[in-house]
Amino acid sequence: MGIDLGTTNCCCAIYEYQEITMIKNEEGETLTPSFVYIKSIDNILVGTAAKNQLIIDSKNVVSSVKRFMGTEKIYNIDGKNYTPIDIASFILKSLKNDAQRYIKQDIKKAVITVPAYFNEVQRKATVKAGEMAGLDVIRIINEPTASCLAYELTKTENNLVLVYDFGGGTFDVSIVDITDGMFNVIAASGDNMLGGLDFDNKIVNRLLKVFSQQHGIDLSEDNFAMSKLYDAAEKAKILLSTEKVAKISIPFICANEKGPIHLEYTLERSEFEQMIEKYVDYTMDIVKKVISDSNLNPSDIDIVIPVGGSTKIPLIQLRLKNLFTEEKLSKTVDPDRVVAMGAAIQGAILSGDIDNVILVDITPLSLGVEVTGGLFIPVIDRNSKIPCENSKLFTTIADDQKVVEINIYQGERKLCSENYKLGTFSLHNIRQAKAGEPRIKVTFALDVNGILTVSAIDEDTKANQTITVNTSPNSLKLSDIHNIIKNAREFEREDLEFEEKIRLRSDIKHVKNRIIEKVNRLKYSLEIQNEIIELLKEIEENINIATYEQLKNYYDALLFYQDEIDYTEKEYLMKGLLG
Repeated sequence: MGIDLGTTNCCCAIYEYQEITMIKNEEGETLTPSFVYIKSIDNILVGTAAKNQLIIDSKNVVSSVKRFMGTEKIYNIDGKNYTPIDIASFILKSLKNDAQRYIKQDIKKAVITVPAYFNEVQRKATVKAGEMAGLDVIRIINEPTASCLAYELTKTENNLVLVYDFGGGTFDVSIVDITDGMFNVIAASGDNMLGGLDFDNKIVNRLLKVFSQQHGIDLSEDNFAMSKLYDAAEKAKILLSTEKVAKISIPFICANEKGPIHLEYTLERSEFEQMIEKYVDYTMDIVKKVISDSNLNPSDIDIVIPVGGSTKIPLIQLRLKNLFTEEKLSKTVDPDRVVAMGAAIQGAILSGDIDNVILVDITPLSLGVEVTGGLFIPVIDRNSKIPCENSKLFTTIADDQKVVEINIYQGERKLCSENYKLGTFSLHNIRQAKAGEPRIKVTFALDVNGILTVSAIDEDTKANQTITVNTSPNSLKLSDIHNIIKNAREFEREDLEFEEKIRLRSDIKHVKNRIIEKVNRLKYSLEIQNEIIELLKEIEENINIATYEQLKNYYDALLFYQDEIDYTEKEYLMKGLLG
């Protein structure tokens, strides 16, 4: 089954007999609200039934859990703690039960979609929730990729597709290149704290203000009233996608000494559009930036896929038409169901029922390690197709070194300090040898779900260590990726100089140690010995602060003395003066 685990609503689908079937829940709907009500561990409600409990027992209702996947947030309900993984597992189990009841078969495997910005921790949390629900999560796939699959774009010619995904709790935009059945996400951005809920908030705040002006009563602290207001706001928002006016009527919303008070308000589409216009324009700015940063123009986009219930809003559709033309705006699949449908198709691809599609995601930034001096060495380059694996050999920097610390970074700058640190681990029991002799193989493996595993092994002692790390830090938004790449290009010259300085320092230390080792064995005049000693002393004092030119001069001077020493050593060996 394919599952769209949404912030505000969830849905699922299956692929059988060469067609997609949307699964209906107990209420006969394909959309299940992402609400969980916990009375006890044996009394858990999911969906509409849980959402209805907001009126009478809101403290035991959890919603929008998707925003907290992969975090340490705790929900304490009646003295028992629940994690976001627990809550998500209740939703997934309910969806699984709906599907099994609907098709009258056991379901064991699932493909679950996640936003493109979800990091490794959030993805693993989603997999864990699926496992707790009794599902074998065979693949986590990005929502924009699923959306493209659902539109069956592989049946058309090659396309450059923009996915505009405005859900209940998040906003994402992705550009997907489709060539010969291969899907390649080439750019993405968004805001994980913007969604249709923000539109609901605008309506609710307007109703609170009007009601306070009319009756002098603040409803914001009344859980019963707020539940009613949000329910009415959501219905009004949906209605305004097809009607010019929505009449909001909430009888008995509260009472005073004179008796019950009713709330009546007429919300016009034009008023609603004024409320949300700045949000809509903000999303269009993100769209334009993603296109621009990809060195494209809106005219280069072949198809625009609207995803999420918010895209049914006329103002959003108008903005998309103005930017891309109406002909490019696809309307063949319901935006609320497109992601789940794509997940079901992905499941069919994995099972072999569909064989003409290849899905390719990419890693948006390089992944690598830190070496001496704070230099970043990529192991997996940016834009590598996922899954991927690559290894590089490293060595020690000191004689008889027994331990190496491996620091893992993500970014595009040569300076580790300008990149994002993902994790660190140590490799012990390295073969004792001179600096530079041990061979330490570091391997980065990025799997199909975007989960990164880093391992290191001493090829002589076979000592090894492995760590799984977060490939997308919480502080890193997708919109930042373009700035990171832009900065890397802007500081390319400075970074190259930094890299050269690091390599020069390493070469200087190597030659210096070789000179120190040999100079004491050879007989030089006191004058030459003093020259070498003074040079080595000056290098020791200035090596970390010297400019590139100074380092180059030091290196050239050392090479001069090294050649003299090598020549002298050769003469000594020929005369039999050295053993």
